[in-house]
Amino acid sequence: MAINLNGLDLSGAPASAARAAATAQSNTTSAQDATQQSGPQVTITSTAALMARLQEALAAKPAVDWAAVNAISRAIEAGSYKVNPDKVASGLINSERALSPLDLSEA
Repeated sequence: MAINLNGLDLSGAPASAARAAATAQSNTTSAQDATQQSGPQVTITSTAALMARLQEALAAKPAVDWAAVNAISRAIEAGSYKVNPDKVASGLINSERALSPLDLSEA
């Protein structure tokens, strides 16, 4: 289900598709709006607006950085890739600390 609040498409669909759908919906309801009183307005927080913009920015980026994958693959093949166990452990601990305040239990 797509959610479109004040022109922000939160469904993950491309923004151009959301604008086209909003324009079509606006055209079909403009006659009704002219005869009816204005209903309640829906607004979103600045955090929600930021998250919508971040979603659009991330959708424009590739899911995998193939240049980095290839560089690491070449280093492994050449035997020059070194794993820093302290850095790996630190990263895991930091991830756990960042996620621990979240309620991730399944309901």
